[in-house]
Amino acid sequence: MNPTPTPISDPNISALERYAPYLSAEDYQALLTVIHEPAPIALRVNLLKSPDPAQAMAKWTNWYGWETSPVPFYSAGFQLKRYNTPPSQTIEHRLGYYYLQDAASMLPVALFSPSNTPSLTLDMAASPGGKTTQLVDLNQDHGLVIANDASASRLPALKAVLQTWGALNTVITNYPGEKWGAWFPGTFDRVLLDAPCSMESLRASPSHPHRPITPDERSRLASRQLALLESAVAAARIGGEIVYSTCTLAPEEDEAVLDAFLKAHPNVIQVEPSPSRQLNAPGLTYFNGRVFDPQVAGSLRLWPHLYGTNGFFAALLTKIGAMPSSEVKLPTREFSETGLTRLSPTQTNQLCGQIHSLYGFDLAAVLETYECTLYQRATQVWLIPEQYLNHFGSLPYAFLGFPLGKLIGSKLELSFEMVSRFGDAFNANIFVLPDEYYQDWLHGADLRGLPLEGVEMGTVVAIRDKLGRNLGAGKALPKRLRNLLPSRSLLSN
Repeated sequence: MNPTPTPISDPNISALERYAPYLSAEDYQALLTVIHEPAPIALRVNLLKSPDPAQAMAKWTNWYGWETSPVPFYSAGFQLKRYNTPPSQTIEHRLGYYYLQDAASMLPVALFSPSNTPSLTLDMAASPGGKTTQLVDLNQDHGLVIANDASASRLPALKAVLQTWGALNTVITNYPGEKWGAWFPGTFDRVLLDAPCSMESLRASPSHPHRPITPDERSRLASRQLALLESAVAAARIGGEIVYSTCTLAPEEDEAVLDAFLKAHPNVIQVEPSPSRQLNAPGLTYFNGRVFDPQVAGSLRLWPHLYGTNGFFAALLTKIGAMPSSEVKLPTREFSETGLTRLSPTQTNQLCGQIHSLYGFDLAAVLETYECTLYQRATQVWLIPEQYLNHFGSLPYAFLGFPLGKLIGSKLELSFEMVSRFGDAFNANIFVLPDEYYQDWLHGADLRGLPLEGVEMGTVVAIRDKLGRNLGAGKALPKRLRNLLPSRSLLSN
């Protein structure tokens, strides 16, 4: 069926008229036309779970009756033109095989240069986590991504997104973004600043209708954005990359912020112009009588009519000179105070042996490949990123580590998150769910009366269907298959 757009109110055309002098008559008319229509649904494939996004999309379009088109600036992104099954109502979505995200929001991370070596990445304003998962994919989960957000209330949802994605090398912190440049000058290979903004994307939606934005609001936002950008650049190493982005097209929060930085800090950054040229989406060179530094034209102004997305602004910056800095006291905490204790090599080998014996899965290779170490707190066992321990071990965090499972005596009961991330690679202790139980399972029901053959009683088993889809985890008990799908992974009625 066709997606049914939710009716939205007519946009405030007068708010858009200030952009008319900066567009051709044809482009301005195209903008006025497209803002009446909601942007298509888009999704981004999880490269940790589906390394070949085209192959994954071919399966899903066949199973769910989708008609898609590729996002032009990100090879793992797709827009949906038509669908029979909504993309929000699939087990793949609930288990993190893809992320629903406006196509324009995929642009900032797509600007970073790929790297084959582990790197340190800071996501300065990470919530809700979509771009953070894309940063994880960018380096195939090698190297640490610090997902920071200044709002403590947003952190549990951010944690759930990262665990559902299967990200091993992440840590979540809760600090003002303005602090990082002083705390860790010249440290990060990549810094993403997707800055808080007025959200004037010029394309109304039910969740973000057009609203009046005062000059005072824009001014206050721009002041904070500049302070955040100064911190982001300071935190990057010389030669490192910074992406500055917003989901607004207000020049006061976009080109004007870049211009202010370039004039206040000459010879510190250069704006990389090639992405703008490739997409034919240059930044403005002037606005409201203010002439910007010529480099600002190398930023990207993604008008909604260009690629059928919401409006977006982004700029790829390379750090070419040092920022002035002063000594600032860091918040610290002895790592021993976290309650996490490193497992001995003997204990690690024992758990790796258990997992290999039960599932035919090589946990030792995972620990080596992704540079993680096993730690225990109470009965819980966690994979902890070694780069966090090496570089930031005394920095207090909000959430750290990926759950391996729970110890019951000397036996490990594998976590749901491990089955969700690595279950496709298991070779044993797998139960193929009969078709007639599929819907009950995906809605969270325990299943009774099943012949649980080929699995070990009392253990967590990987659940699949006849198509080979990962359906999460269950616990095999003598009279039932206990459903271990968390509430966030259940399909709604």
